Amino acid sequence: MSKRPSVLVVHDRPDDVRDLLAGRFPDLPIAYAATPAEVGPALDAHRPEAVFSIKHSGFPGDAHRPVIDCPTVCWVHVGGSGYDHFVPWDAARVTLTNCAGVLAPFLAETVIAAILAWNRSFFAYRDQQRRRTWRPWPIQPLQEQTLLVVGAGAIGGEVARLAKVLGMTVLGIRAGSAGHPALDELHPPAALAALLPRADVVSLHVRATAATAGLFGREAFAAMKPGALFVNTSRGAVVDEAALIAGLGAGRPAGAYLDVFAAEPLPADSPLWAMDNVFITPHASDNVADWPRRFAGIFADNLDLWRKGEPLTRVVRA
Repeated sequence: MSKRPSVLVVHDRPDDVRDLLAGRFPDLPIAYAATPAEVGPALDAHRPEAVFSIKHSGFPGDAHRPVIDCPTVCWVHVGGSGYDHFVPWDAARVTLTNCAGVLAPFLAETVIAAILAWNRSFFAYRDQQRRRTWRPWPIQPLQEQTLLVVGAGAIGGEVARLAKVLGMTVLGIRAGSAGHPALDELHPPAALAALLPRADVVSLHVRATAATAGLFGREAFAAMKPGALFVNTSRGAVVDEAALIAGLGAGRPAGAYLDVFAAEPLPADSPLWAMDNVFITPHASDNVADWPRRFAGIFADNLDLWRKGEPLTRVVRA
């Protein structure tokens, strides 16, 4: 990359980050593509060397894919942790970096909030409030429960840490031997089926890959403990939604907090909308108010390193 590279930001709300980047790099030409239709023309017009790319359901991954195939681009920074929309890429030509872990503490708070709301019957109480019904429900103490974290990486580790503070027994699944101090037990992915019957709460924190596609199907849900809560804030592709719907109807799992889905936005005709034992949020579990600026700060730090000829941080290996 040159000392004065051309930079393209692919994000639907440029004003979220424009002042931060202009303030850090007043000498750099920075262009913006704010809609999927603008991506191709922006690549042709500006021939960027570096791209800062933020995808979400309103600006999906396939609209970002052209940036990593553009011949002038030698570095793409992903605003967020997921980069499956860029796989495969030519790692010899393009360096890929991301923001994995930046929003992990906030997503972990959301997961714990859902677990607490379920075990304190807050959803039932809200329904009773609308009906002006006075009926107490027994509390389910977290100190007597076991949490299974499937994917004990940056986010899963934060969930484990908070759960441990609340007294839960925490089991973790992760490829490799790197553990986390909050885990009572660490197991390889092959142990999933054996661990599911032990868990009162199962929380998913894995990337969407060929290995994790449909990881939770009929067999996994059938293996869960009756009364267990299922939490998915990772990727919709990890779950067979038809199997989940069938499992919810049969009581395994007994309930679910779902933030991600196979199709987003979740189609209006999905049975999940009408299920009383399901709590849905619109891919917003880590939607802290200033999240684009947090991502932009990481990108800016890396851009500064690159201009100095120093190694980038948060490099993703192909």
